[in-house]
Amino acid sequence: MLHAHITTSTGKVRFKYTICTPASSEAKSINPDLPTLLFIHPVSIAEHIFHSQFCDPQLRRFNLVSFDLRGGHGDTTGDKVPSNYGQIDAAEDMINLMDALGLPACHLVGMSTSTLIATQLAVSHPDRVLSLFLMSQLCLEIPPEVAEGHQEVYDHWASAFPNAWTVLTDRIYEAGFGNAQYIGLYSMTRITYPVALKRWGYKHLDEFRTMNLDIYLNRQSYSKASLAQIVGPVKLVYGSEDVAYPESYSESFLRQLRRAGVDASLYVIPGAPHYMAPDFGNQ
Repeated sequence: MLHAHITTSTGKVRFKYTICTPASSEAKSINPDLPTLLFIHPVSIAEHIFHSQFCDPQLRRFNLVSFDLRGGHGDTTGDKVPSNYGQIDAAEDMINLMDALGLPACHLVGMSTSTLIATQLAVSHPDRVLSLFLMSQLCLEIPPEVAEGHQEVYDHWASAFPNAWTVLTDRIYEAGFGNAQYIGLYSMTRITYPVALKRWGYKHLDEFRTMNLDIYLNRQSYSKASLAQIVGPVKLVYGSEDVAYPESYSESFLRQLRRAGVDASLYVIPGAPHYMAPDFGNQ
């Protein structure tokens, strides 16, 4: 298990990361002669959401890099994220990590909340991003009804920890599996929950709120001038069985990108849910 120790403007971080090359599934550095795909996982889970991509022989021809986000995700540890931590801070963390790992300009792959981070990185540091592959993008302001759903999930989770010595397990599973199609697969949550119980328990509910609620509610749409900073092509991917966002949500962002002069397109996968990477990677 590899870690990179980084100091950012919001604290010290010990990022857990993975590098795969054609020669090794646990490489210490990339092959500089090959393109690099940098995968950013959504909040509430960890880098293992991209397991099927890292097992894909077509993708294993390149450098594949992933990592666990801050704020209680996976095996990344360090200082607590500030209460106002958002996409700009996360993009700064990514640049610091890319520098620490010696990564060149990359092709970014994001899904759900991580599309915010990937897009922010392409806007703030266009020279470090060759292209964007955004699944179930969330780069527009959140619809009110979706915001209510995220608030309910947070309330369920927080209610599972009424004090420092009590854990109401049924409330935890209501928070996750009550929204199973959106949150992810049962097998994924079985991996995630033991870590989540430790990292987002009673003493860390403030960090849980920052990373699993506020980052949704506080996101903002990009201006035309900001999107015009993106220099590489953008592929949006939408799953027709997304229960939270209609196809028109991605179509709206597509129009914004094109109006800003970005080379952008949209691909719709029939039957795919919001978290499509585990089961629809071959598409």
